[in-house]
Amino acid sequence: MVKPQARALLSWLQLDWHTVKLTVKTSIPPAVLVCAIQSDTWIAYFGTNAYLAPIAAASVMAGFPQGMLLDFNAKQTLGYAVAYCWALLAGWCGLQARKHTTGPSGDLAAYNSSAEAVVAVLLTFGMWVTFTVKSAFPSWNIQASVAAILAIAMIPAIARLSTMESITKAATNAFVVFLAGQAIGLANALLIFPQTCRGLFNRATMACLDAVSAIMSAHEMCIRDVVSGTLFSSSSGTTDTKSVEELEAALQQLGNEVARANGYVDHAAREMSWGAYTQSELDTVCTLLVQLVPPVSGLSLVADMMQRETDPSSIIGHQEQVDGKLEATEDQKKQRQNDWHKTESDMQEQLRQMSDMISSGAQHAKLRLRHSQKRNRAGVRSEVTDQESQGAVNPGGSRFIEYYREMFKEGGDQSLSRLQVLRRYVQHRPQVGTIGNTSSAKHADTLRYFALLHSQTILVALGRKLLRLLIYLDDRHARPKQLIAPNFLFPRYWTSLWHSKLFSRDIRKRDGGPRVELDPVFHKPRNPDHLPAANTVEAVGDCIRKISVVLRTEHAAYGLRGACAVMTIAIVGFLHDSQDFYFAQRLLWALFAILLSMGRTSGSSTFLLIGRLLGTTASMVASYVIWYIVDQRTPGVLVFTWLWFMVISFLTVRFPALFSIWFVALIAAIVMIGIELQTAQIGEEVVEKSGQAVYPPYIIFPYRLAVVSLGVITGYIWTVFPYPVSEHSELRESTAQVLYELSRYYMCIQQTVFARLHRDIGDADDASSPSSRLQTALRRLFLKYRGLSADAKRSFQFLNWEFSLGGQFPKKAYGEILSILDRSGSYMALTSYLSKESKSPDVIAACWAESGTGIPHIDLTPHGIASRIIILHSALGGGHPLPPGLHRLGMGHLPQNSRDLTSKDYEFAIAALIHNVHWYFIHDVNRLTELVREVVGELRFSFIDELESSTTNSNIELTTPASASEATHLDTLDTATVQE
Repeated sequence: MVKPQARALLSWLQLDWHTVKLTVKTSIPPAVLVCAIQSDTWIAYFGTNAYLAPIAAASVMAGFPQGMLLDFNAKQTLGYAVAYCWALLAGWCGLQARKHTTGPSGDLAAYNSSAEAVVAVLLTFGMWVTFTVKSAFPSWNIQASVAAILAIAMIPAIARLSTMESITKAATNAFVVFLAGQAIGLANALLIFPQTCRGLFNRATMACLDAVSAIMSAHEMCIRDVVSGTLFSSSSGTTDTKSVEELEAALQQLGNEVARANGYVDHAAREMSWGAYTQSELDTVCTLLVQLVPPVSGLSLVADMMQRETDPSSIIGHQEQVDGKLEATEDQKKQRQNDWHKTESDMQEQLRQMSDMISSGAQHAKLRLRHSQKRNRAGVRSEVTDQESQGAVNPGGSRFIEYYREMFKEGGDQSLSRLQVLRRYVQHRPQVGTIGNTSSAKHADTLRYFALLHSQTILVALGRKLLRLLIYLDDRHARPKQLIAPNFLFPRYWTSLWHSKLFSRDIRKRDGGPRVELDPVFHKPRNPDHLPAANTVEAVGDCIRKISVVLRTEHAAYGLRGACAVMTIAIVGFLHDSQDFYFAQRLLWALFAILLSMGRTSGSSTFLLIGRLLGTTASMVASYVIWYIVDQRTPGVLVFTWLWFMVISFLTVRFPALFSIWFVALIAAIVMIGIELQTAQIGEEVVEKSGQAVYPPYIIFPYRLAVVSLGVITGYIWTVFPYPVSEHSELRESTAQVLYELSRYYMCIQQTVFARLHRDIGDADDASSPSSRLQTALRRLFLKYRGLSADAKRSFQFLNWEFSLGGQFPKKAYGEILSILDRSGSYMALTSYLSKESKSPDVIAACWAESGTGIPHIDLTPHGIASRIIILHSALGGGHPLPPGLHRLGMGHLPQNSRDLTSKDYEFAIAALIHNVHWYFIHDVNRLTELVREVVGELRFSFIDELESSTTNSNIELTTPASASEATHLDTLDTATVQE
């Protein structure tokens, strides 16, 4: 009975071995340095600064893998060095001010307001730089905060010193204690349960493959719901079925894991490791994983179809055929219906087989990754799997690749040829009338048609992409492990960087053919107030002008708020009447809390304020328990302190998004317990002589809680004063930026598709080819688009924590906008991928238009999309109404195709899928226009309203993706099938 309960508890806590290792690992450094306070040698050297070492050790980020750890701590050491130099500069300037304002008979050690003012000004500027850097470069947040803590610990104290020797000694003592704490924390991170980016990359790759299997399972459930009609029998009117939710969750998991694996690969190049894959091979594996995302994201179209089924304007349908055929008799209709059900059953079985094979392929890739980690130096494992010993076709077997390739090869598969399925499907497809005259049952038939057709096309593409990954892993899994050194140790790394910089200057020259160029404005917008510099003087002026540009940014404004928040309390340490109080009551702990807790926006700050207050209160309660449960005996205090550190470390590992809350709680525990142990070791008399007050533990614990809470509350006040930077405005600006990046991404996708259809894309390995340059721009834009989208979603989550005055915020509209923007990126990526997947670009080009010269006139991507998105970006970002006359965008029919395309069934399926993806995208753009119009309004004039009303009846009805042209092509396939 106990074992099931324990297993349920571990499952609820998600306490696996990896979490346990990280919990123990991250709790050791601060606990060890709290124990080091009991050393006479340690306490004799560092004195009252000894408690700072656990803080420095806790900021090492021991849970990071080696590559990220070294990069993080290199930046941290640089921050410490800058803070130390700045403190010495502040001390020297203060000393010079003291010397120049003290008379010959004056006491140089007495209070000097000039010296205090000079040091306070330098401290203020340093805090402004710190908060500005934290806002402009979020990856430097922790490093800048901890370096500023070092500066806070040094600068107010050295303002009181009267000799450069004492200034240097005091600053060096604090600097060394931080370096000692960092060194111990770094040694712990590298030696105890060491992690490598390669190991975490393998872990993330396994998670990606698990996500692929989960996607296949959820997609199979979606298809089952569509075919069985479960969706359409719902009386609730909602389409958020379990299958749709699982599919969307699995797609989100795959995207997150691929992004995580990509991040680990970048840092793996800095590691010295023992593995089977070189850095370039890891990059190739990561690239193959990234290539799985576009076809997998196309499966979300099925979920999107299911969610839009209840909207009549969003149903995909066929137009009725008007080719003069006689109306079918009742017997023919009945026979066609029976054949349709048979074809539908065969199609569903084929999709199930492909899904199962893809899941098996993902399992095979996982086995290959695991086995490559168990190879010895000779490349042979000590044990052989059952599958390999039997030569089976199961995942992990030696013949699995041939079995997998047979399923997804061009000519068909083992059970039922995809070509025959498509022909039978086309021959017996449901005949649906125009949208205005169709019934809900025919809508359901149409939905099933497109869900099955698109699923087949995408699963084939996904299976072939996964096959490339399987072949690559199979070719390399039998090799022995080797020592892999960091790439920066080799001269070719630096020569390649230098060569790329030189080569990039003249990358646009190509011999012959059309030129696929991206305008310089695409990468760097022009300044509307200044023309480009024409000479050296103007170039120098542009550099000087960048200073004012920095001062005008929102990052500089946030830095000013942070500096004001710090100086609100720090000024107490520079005034004559309050200076002794500042040092006696250790108000610098409040400054620590400000540096670690002050946010940019009011909504997130409100949430984090409550969380940090609760965290520090929990640390105070834990300190009472730790101190008195063992009757104030030091060994017991140290043991229970480590247990509390383990609790905080577990919360940090389990909920990393709330890191700042747990870190402030850890700092509060170190301050409360560490200083009490330090006072007991040094002696109360020595502590009092240094200017610090000494109280009993039952008094000092809540007192220190009050000091830390004072800092947290002060930071919050300066977040909302003199005016709050609300989540509302941040969400609006972030959403507008996402719209702008989406338009740039769309234009880049459009040019990529054009270049492919013109057969002028070039080789992706050639840095001068359009393919290489376009792919580089696409990756950069996609990462920026995803980053801005994540920022917008984060602001959206904190809306509930913001105090709203006046009218309600249109949260529902913004939520739908973010949802549309999220899937629009998937639509674009899928379009680019499908154009690349096609092996006959002429077929796809012919599906839209042809010119008399035989060169396809590309009308693949509808006109006006990018301009419409930029208009929405401008209106939402500037807060001004939309211009009048923004009509709904439409998309034409697929034109009639000649009989020579009948053999290109798979190519036509890709063309139809691209067409339908764009139809959905246009529908989303129209919906975006309506939502932005709802938020910002629209300029309306009476004569425009009358003009629109007079032209409404003459407008051509918006068409649906698969229309009469598709029916024409499908009828051609019917004829060809009958002739066969």
